[in-house]
Amino acid sequence: MTHPSLLPEGAIAIDTKAARLVAGYETTAHGKIGHLRFNLPDKHNVIDLEGWQGIAYVMQQLAVVEDIRLIILRGIGGRTFVAGADISQFEEVLAGPEGTEFDIATVSAFDAIAECPIPTLAAIEGYCIGGGLGLAAACDLRLAREDARFGVPAGKLGLAYPANATHYLSRLVGPAHAKRIIFTADRLAIDEAERIGLVQARVSAETFETELQTLAATICANAPMSLQASKFIIDHPQADAAHVKKRLADCLASEDYAEGRQSFMQKRIPVFKGN
Repeated sequence: MTHPSLLPEGAIAIDTKAARLVAGYETTAHGKIGHLRFNLPDKHNVIDLEGWQGIAYVMQQLAVVEDIRLIILRGIGGRTFVAGADISQFEEVLAGPEGTEFDIATVSAFDAIAECPIPTLAAIEGYCIGGGLGLAAACDLRLAREDARFGVPAGKLGLAYPANATHYLSRLVGPAHAKRIIFTADRLAIDEAERIGLVQARVSAETFETELQTLAATICANAPMSLQASKFIIDHPQADAAHVKKRLADCLASEDYAEGRQSFMQKRIPVFKGN
């Protein structure tokens, strides 16, 4: 059940099919912003099987909302983004040769975020650990509060970190840093996370909300087709040339391109509509 009060004021809630997830979208001056929030603050927003299964579903629902410009992922409570998977379920869903349901759900969740055509932003407060780091690494951008802490404790649990989450982390920070994070299972403070490129922006607790709103507004004010085309090209360097060419051509043929040219000549702020 979705809890509307945990979303921005005026947001339209959507059913997440998971008790620990809250989702919806709000209408802003520059299109819609989607929200996926992790909701178990008393236990540092750990995600259970139902929650992992719900993430892919929610991302699919948000991606098709008309005129959506950005999807923000965030933990509820202000102390934790996500502290990983719910370890209390490990014996039940990971034990034995048939215990793959949890693995399938986590892999699907990471891929659903990474493959979402809409730009994604992880708003990180406090702990971002294990599967939480996998979720953040699958996003396009990461804005982190100065008290954020990052880590992958899989080695201390005798587990192998999911292959796709490992690849997303390696692509983000480079193979050597990814290996160090996983091999040591150490916690990284914000200075180190910023230095290796794990986060793109760090902000104080006092300015976190303002900086998050400013970054979201800045992204949403730009032409959606342009951003989505660029995201696809960056994420798929081996994509078929004809497909890439069509995406570029679609941008050039769009009303937003005409609006961009006109607004530049008229020295005014463009109003993009995503078509």
